[in-house]
Amino acid sequence: MCFYIGIEDLAANALIESLRRAQKSFLTYKEIEDYGSKVVELLSEKDEKAVLILSRESTHALFRNYSDFFVEKKDNGEAGIELKEGITVENLINQFRGYLALDVLMAFVNDSSVKALGV
Repeated sequence: MCFYIGIEDLAANALIESLRRAQKSFLTYKEIEDYGSKVVELLSEKDEKAVLILSRESTHALFRNYSDFFVEKKDNGEAGIELKEGITVENLINQFRGYLALDVLMAFVNDSSVKALGV
């Protein structure tokens, strides 16, 4: 089986772990990409294939389809994704984790993938 991981799932799960561990509600695109690379690596170690869907078009779709959750922001000259005020970890979990395959969820919460976020 091959897992296709979209920017919306990647960003939401990165923000869940970032909020849980460091109360950090903004992540740069580089931090999110590094997190995704580690998630794919962890899945590969379990002989699972995974592909990240990271494109300008999918990022625009993220902000269009999930404008209640996320906003694009620049911080210290680096662009990234910020969680909108009032959105909680529970909101993100309810929206973005209920349908995930267990292997993908376990890779998202793995300490080594979370370390890629710098938290």
